[in-house]
Amino acid sequence: MDDDSTHYKHADEAIAMLKTIYCRDGADAAVQAAKHMISAAAALVTCQYGPDEARRILWIVGEAQGKAS
Repeated sequence: MDDDSTHYKHADEAIAMLKTIYCRDGADAAVQAAKHMISAAAALVTCQYGPDEARRILWIVGEAQGKAS
């Protein structure tokens, strides 16, 4: 199993990729890329852990969005 530093590394890489897209292509492209990343992650989680876990993760994303606005 990966340790926490590996998990943070993956998150940092995803953020770096989104920042690159934002700088290169603008906010709309970065938002679309983030949506695709979330959709792909939800599909993978559904396959690996089932739809309940995917719903839980998507709920967390929704909660984070609510706190950011």
